[in-house]
Amino acid sequence: MYQAVVTLPVARAEQNELDKYTLHILRRFIPFVWMCVWTILITGICLMLFNPRFILFEYHDRWSIVLGLKQLMFFLLVFFSFGYARMFARLEESISSSTGNQVQADTSVYYQRLLQFGKINVGLGIAGVLITAAMN
Repeated sequence: MYQAVVTLPVARAEQNELDKYTLHILRRFIPFVWMCVWTILITGICLMLFNPRFILFEYHDRWSIVLGLKQLMFFLLVFFSFGYARMFARLEESISSSTGNQVQADTSVYYQRLLQFGKINVGLGIAGVLITAAMN
């Protein structure tokens, strides 16, 4: 959300989307994302295992079906987070190896895909929160 709502709109307004400072800010944010993924994974597993309604691989009531949807949402978030990190690495590599007008042509595909993965992750995060609210 921070990147989609704060960093990228400011960089776009100042026409510095692919500036080295903007990329530095985005790069510094990636470890925070992985820290959040691990925190969500560990707390989610603990809360799931300690809940008396949890029975391994049995989807017999509404709560367990919603739990399965929540787990699917988490795996999709992780998948698209890997995609985001991969596109970011390719974007940085493309910028460092390109010169002049070549930079815009090579990096636009990676940058658009990076934005797409960011939007998908924000949508999945909101859907995950709504699914969690449906568990109660």
